[in-house]
Amino acid sequence: MLNNEKIILMTKLSLYEQKSEKKQISTSRYFKGDYMSLKMISSFIYITVAYLLCLAMMIVYAADRLFASMSTTGKFTALVVVIVGIYIVVTVVYMIFCYAFYSHKFSQIRKKLKEYNGDLKTLHRIQELEYDEFNDELEDGEQEEAQW
Repeated sequence: MLNNEKIILMTKLSLYEQKSEKKQISTSRYFKGDYMSLKMISSFIYITVAYLLCLAMMIVYAADRLFASMSTTGKFTALVVVIVGIYIVVTVVYMIFCYAFYSHKFSQIRKKLKEYNGDLKTLHRIQELEYDEFNDELEDGEQEEAQW
């Protein structure tokens, strides 16, 4: 006899595992602080590389004008201060957005994993009940055979 509730639950669990097993289930290994640290460090590296690439492209594009205007050391120092200042501002703003994004993402993943674990517990209870019913039927059958 088929248990429709069990089939529906198993299908739901299977779809969740196939759709998001690699990303969300592997995230369950992390504490929030560890997950956030990992994501923030990788975001910092990405924004630094992106900024350096943009800076290199701007320098290559405007190299003759840039070097022509660098007649004194003061102008060069001012340019370096502006470049570093822009880098700091861009990095801080990007890191704030990354923190908010990954914090929200982590809480959503945890919420889905709690639902997934609850469904697993429900499935486990259903299987235990079926197993107990099966064992009771076997014991009843053995007792009837013993009476004959």
